Amino acid sequence: MGKKVVDLEPETPFHTFSVEQTAQHYSTSIAEGLSSTEAAAHLKKYGANELQGEGGVKWYKVLWRQVANALVVILLIATALAFATGDYAEGGVILFIVIMNAAIGFWQEFNAEQTMEALRNMSSPTSKVIRDETRTTIPNNQAVPGDIMLFEDGDNLEHIESADEALGDRLNMVFSSTTVVKGRAKGIVTNTGMKTQIGKIATTLMAVDSNEQTPLQKRLNKMAYFVFLAALVLVLIVFAVHKFKYSKEVAIYAISVSIAIIPEGLVAVVTLTMAFGVSRMAEVKAIVRRLSSLESLGAVTNICSDKTGTLTQSKMVAVRMWFPGDGFYRITGTGFIPEGDIFHQGDSSDGNHYEQDEQIPTGTGSNHYLRMIQTASLCN
Repeated sequence: MGKKVVDLEPETPFHTFSVEQTAQHYSTSIAEGLSSTEAAAHLKKYGANELQGEGGVKWYKVLWRQVANALVVILLIATALAFATGDYAEGGVILFIVIMNAAIGFWQEFNAEQTMEALRNMSSPTSKVIRDETRTTIPNNQAVPGDIMLFEDGDNLEHIESADEALGDRLNMVFSSTTVVKGRAKGIVTNTGMKTQIGKIATTLMAVDSNEQTPLQKRLNKMAYFVFLAALVLVLIVFAVHKFKYSKEVAIYAISVSIAIIPEGLVAVVTLTMAFGVSRMAEVKAIVRRLSSLESLGAVTNICSDKTGTLTQSKMVAVRMWFPGDGFYRITGTGFIPEGDIFHQGDSSDGNHYEQDEQIPTGTGSNHYLRMIQTASLCN
């Protein structure tokens, strides 16, 4: 399957525009909004406010992913050969393993896909805009650039975007897929659908080949091909020993030998291991859509992430102080709540062991300590 690529036109830096300039750009009125005729023209020009994608969850695609690998195909061939030779016990065991493996993988991945679909559908289906000088409610996919949008507490925004400057520095912009937590406001829709920032993320995801195999899958497929060739070699050896004279007994023996080297339990072990990993991830509220993703996650060596609010909490907390002659002080507290205690620890020879760990009562301590406390209080 080839990569999907969505071409987008260069964006206009609306965050550098004034409200009047933005309204003029889209020929809209801040007080009256777009007319129905203008909105229809904008919808035809810019398209519906929707993200491109593959639609809802397809159960047959999820099921196909569970059996579309070389090892499972070889197990199915082994099952057919076992039944053909009358070895129903061996064939039944292998078939049970294949069905169990497919059922576990399907159940985990289908549930994850349904959860993701539910999250996508949680966004508000409508938007409040001004059209024809009247406040009205429209379906989200009918919102167009130039609409005057009204939003308030609890609204999930599905449009309004910008470009080219660090997102956190665009203080005059509201971004799609965000939620209003306080207050109410009015804004001009500047971008919709795939032109929004969330649309850029969707574009990037669509450009990735979802059928690309993980390193583990590649190794398992290579092993499956090797096992298949080894089984064929063993069949040839068995027939060669019997001077290629065909008989039912020789055929049964050759097939039994070839089936014996197939690791029928390996595919189940891999799937169960991944399923346990998915359950562990779910405990920390992480959704894993595909079992194979866990193996990719385990191979990650570096993660590039935004810092503030992701790796840090946008706060700085003093946890230790040192004064000449006084030594070290240990400070407790979280930073958001003005509560905590200070302990005098004295000097330390190695940074781990201290002379003491004595809590300091309020208003007491050395001159250095009291001046520091006074300065910190005035700065806050």
